[in-house]
Amino acid sequence: MSPGTTPSEWKEHIHPNGWIYFVSQSYHVVTTSREAENSPIDPPLGNHEEAVVDVQGKAELYINHALQYASSERKDIVDNIVGNDNAAAEARAKFWIAYWNFMYRFPAHHESMRPITKPPTIAPLLAAQQVLNFFKMDLLRRRSDSEAPFTLNQCKELIDHLNKPLLETAQPFPIPDQRVALHALVAWVLWTAAKHYKLHRYGQHLRSDLEAEKEKTPLVFHALSSGLLFGAPRSHLERIRTALKTMMLQDRTDAWVTLLKVLEGELNVSNLGATVLLASSSAFLAVPGLDRFTRIVTLTSVVLTLSSVMTGLYLQWQTGKIRFKNVTFRPTALALLFSLPFAALVWGIILFTLSVIMYSVLGTADSNSANQPAGTASTTFGMSTWIPILAISCVFTIIVGITVLVFRFIRYKHRHRVSDVV
Repeated sequence: MSPGTTPSEWKEHIHPNGWIYFVSQSYHVVTTSREAENSPIDPPLGNHEEAVVDVQGKAELYINHALQYASSERKDIVDNIVGNDNAAAEARAKFWIAYWNFMYRFPAHHESMRPITKPPTIAPLLAAQQVLNFFKMDLLRRRSDSEAPFTLNQCKELIDHLNKPLLETAQPFPIPDQRVALHALVAWVLWTAAKHYKLHRYGQHLRSDLEAEKEKTPLVFHALSSGLLFGAPRSHLERIRTALKTMMLQDRTDAWVTLLKVLEGELNVSNLGATVLLASSSAFLAVPGLDRFTRIVTLTSVVLTLSSVMTGLYLQWQTGKIRFKNVTFRPTALALLFSLPFAALVWGIILFTLSVIMYSVLGTADSNSANQPAGTASTTFGMSTWIPILAISCVFTIIVGITVLVFRFIRYKHRHRVSDVV
């Protein structure tokens, strides 16, 4: 084909996204290039077969519509895969994913969603309705414990739309027919369902295997999370993995964007707390005659608070720039990054509290002290001041520690008893 022309043996089709592709009805081949050679595949393709070809006419993908298989090797799609073992199930899932991805990329030249085999296989439209109803019922039953690739509202919206009959139009507008959009929508639903089937190894494992199949966190990450960052990265990691998994299944950014909005809200809270702490620390530093060590601890708290503000503002700025598909990074690294503002703020609060306790114990040093500038007035607090301050601080520390342990224990029980709610 030459640029701008479509020879008679090729038929031009428009994808709902607006780009065009070409189909040779005589040779059952599909291409996205105007310069592709129109020649038969050797050996010739059957009535229920197609191939995606490159510019030289070489097949990149073979499709068998009767089996709903697609593969780069033609021998893979000739016969139906029998057997219920894991290898057979994995192979079927792989070919289903490739097939529905093909149908999603090239939906316009498939004239109907009717079955093509006798006895008929389930029609794609009915299959899409079936899997959506399954996911909807799973969400109604398990709610937040469900691993469905759609939300409950998405399932309801999709089912409602797929149940509506298409309206006949006497004079179609010069854009792809509504049936083409329907084909693409159905193919997208089934493509997502096929990926979900493979990801969760549906029907290929025992209930007792669920615990062993959990994703493990690296030891270094676990130590950093618990020791320095107060467990925040582990909470972020679980949500990031879920969002990325859903984005991979749906091939769109809904879950990822939702997570980024939640993280942005958490950064707002962290930045607000850091701003208040920074003002308090600055006012505390203005107290004349602070002991040298008290001043050092307070300044360290200020530095950590500023670090929290700077990283928080930068991460907020970046959340609006990474709302795209195919995000390539390690989830553990992102979890650590989004935990830094919170962890720095908590360390700043701890050090500021320590500086207040030190001030209540040490007061201001003598003017003759080598640690203080000349002319500093001497003010030393008595036991009636620092003992209540220290007692209140210890009680508060115990309360915070118990609260942290309670919520850690709740999450621990949830992780180790997840099989009871599956």
